[in-house]
Amino acid sequence: MSRASADLLDLLHGLAAESLVDELVRARAARDEDGNPVPINPQLIDKALKFLKDNQITAPASNKPMNNLAETLGALDIDEAAQEFRPH
Repeated sequence: MSRASADLLDLLHGLAAESLVDELVRARAARDEDGNPVPINPQLIDKALKFLKDNQITAPASNKPMNNLAETLGALDIDEAAQEFRPH
């Protein structure tokens, strides 16, 4: 069996990236029966992050969503947040 050509591998890589983007866009637009946003499946987010990591893609320091996430996580009291998930 012969190896796949570079063009074919590039096409496969591009299709994988496009599929992930399509899934994320659909998930982000999903609403429940009351019209409220539905949380994105963490496995989908993990899959997208792994794809980025495997391709050495990182967020630039000036990335506003990344800065917002960092600020939110920095202000998060993990012990307090964990209390919500512990049985009482």
